[in-house]
Amino acid sequence: MPTIPAPRTTCDPLDAADAFIVSLHTVVHAPRQTARTRVVLRARRDGVDRYAPGLELGSRVIDTRNCRAVNGILLFDNALLAGETCIVEYEVCRAPSDHWEHVLATSAWDLVIQVRFHPAAPPARCLGYQGNDGRLVESPVTLTGGMSAHTVTLDARPGVHGIRWEWT
Repeated sequence: MPTIPAPRTTCDPLDAADAFIVSLHTVVHAPRQTARTRVVLRARRDGVDRYAPGLELGSRVIDTRNCRAVNGILLFDNALLAGETCIVEYEVCRAPSDHWEHVLATSAWDLVIQVRFHPAAPPARCLGYQGNDGRLVESPVTLTGGMSAHTVTLDARPGVHGIRWEWT
């Protein structure tokens, strides 16, 4: 299994009991509300064999790669040793909504959320947001090509990270 060096920044993954997120990239298809996520994880101890993606209530995993979903938990194909990495992918569907978010329980070196809209139904505006303890900081997100919006957060801290959109 591949390994990577210790953390490169001040985003200290010591808050992670088992593993921390090296990279998390989600592509959301709105308004269908399906999303495919690729997560690169690094084990902090031997025997790490799962990841809890913190799915929203009512979401369900409809496809996986390099893992399997059991009650909202992703079980890896193989347990990791300390320092080893793995890449898992999963696809989720849920009821239509006006946002997509990840609630991180641990730090992430990089977090990308991209929302793709149908060409016939672009939103009036998009806002990226992040925060914790009920305090959110929002910032405008530009639509590229009128059909896609994204946020990139380096050294993402635990808490909520998302994009919301308005139709009018």
